[in-house]
Amino acid sequence: MKQLALLLGNQSYPEDELKNPANDATALAEKLEELGFTCTVATDAKVKKMDRALAAFGEKLAEHEVGVFFFAGHGMQIDGENYLTAVDTDFESERDAKYSSLPLNKVIETMEAAGNRTNILILDACRTNPYERRWRSGASRGLAPVYAPKGMIIAYATSPGQVAYDGTGANGAYTHALLTHITHQNLTIESFFKRVRNTLSSSTSGKQISWEHTSLMGDYFFNLSSASAGVTGYSDTALADQTYGPLRGEVGDIIERLKSRDWYRQNPAMARVTAGRLTAASKDDCFVLGRNIYQAACGAANSATSFVDDLKGSLVVLPDNARFHLLNGMLFEIYFDSRGLRRKGAKADCLDEILVLEDDPDHRASFEFIQRRLAPYRDVLFYFPGSLTEVCLDVVVGRFSDRLAVKEICFEGTNVLYNKAGDGYFEWSEEIAPQEHTRESLREELAKAAAVPAFRLKVSYVGRRITDDKVLVPWALNLQRIAMK
Repeated sequence: MKQLALLLGNQSYPEDELKNPANDATALAEKLEELGFTCTVATDAKVKKMDRALAAFGEKLAEHEVGVFFFAGHGMQIDGENYLTAVDTDFESERDAKYSSLPLNKVIETMEAAGNRTNILILDACRTNPYERRWRSGASRGLAPVYAPKGMIIAYATSPGQVAYDGTGANGAYTHALLTHITHQNLTIESFFKRVRNTLSSSTSGKQISWEHTSLMGDYFFNLSSASAGVTGYSDTALADQTYGPLRGEVGDIIERLKSRDWYRQNPAMARVTAGRLTAASKDDCFVLGRNIYQAACGAANSATSFVDDLKGSLVVLPDNARFHLLNGMLFEIYFDSRGLRRKGAKADCLDEILVLEDDPDHRASFEFIQRRLAPYRDVLFYFPGSLTEVCLDVVVGRFSDRLAVKEICFEGTNVLYNKAGDGYFEWSEEIAPQEHTRESLREELAKAAAVPAFRLKVSYVGRRITDDKVLVPWALNLQRIAMK
């Protein structure tokens, strides 16, 4: 994921020098770079330098998925509009101050115009304005609330109308709270800012409460855990198991029988998956065995289905090493085909039975393994295994041939129901064969089509109510976050 950040910290103001903004911008940039961001930092910038930095940031942001803009320094509200001040801002009058500062709206519009997926705007800029006493009308206290456009979250160091503390250490109170939590793993950005708010409130004895306005459409994590420890590589032929072999020994024979797709050979083979037979098995053999057990379960082989239905119990009796590699193989089979390529649609027939283990500490390493393998494809997945997040789909219902019919299926505000070819949105026509679904059976189909465990899926209906509990759905339910090219 390509992530870009611009951080400004102004503190050398005439008549009122601040202590921490330069440190704040530099320290936060260091943390963001650790998390994979490309950062530009400017401190004690004049207004022209701020404007040029913003323009360059906007141009580059279009090539990135995530953008962060951070400002620490004096911020002010004049006539309901917010301004970020430069070290050469002219504070003689409100009018002079406005036209020699960087308007916050310009920052917002620049980020919005980039068209990237997620933008994060952080303002540690609500300090008391020492210059307002010389203005005839007097500026309003703190910053005014600003509404975030789609895909953006705006985070303020204080609630609207309040002011921020410069802090007693090397960083301002708000930035100190940001630095405390930003590297914590697996926090959605909303949870991250909630922790920041709690820490900030504690450090200021409740005098400063941070605030956010968000129009984000999906989840974002500053630091999502990925696999590193405990994952060992598998051979190319195990990852592309159509070429795996020659199959030798007891485990090889079991794999060969499971690959047959013949229930009369598969079911007896599963009875031989025991601790004794797997103790000395290679990691590749266990991995490929796991793939074929999952394949047989999806093909309704009774013994494989029973193994998967009670997967925790089935695995617990196996040796630790075999258990790890076998579950890795099952997870890999869900998302990758026999050539080792990511499936366009996951093999989700037994998805719930596997992913029910994702919050089990005994199997965390296996979910780290599949996260690492799927990391390049995160943006096309509806559900990232191991994330433990709820997925919400909105089903838009209209009419076709005088019947209630699904028109769109939306995820994070975007239609994801595509035609069979995957190169355009689905549209009803007389040539398309429909199938009828109840609300519950449609939910099951959506879970499989989106590769989301049913226990993590929430479905809402928009438009016409399904009064008779039946709705028309295309036979080829093709859900994609991104259209095929």
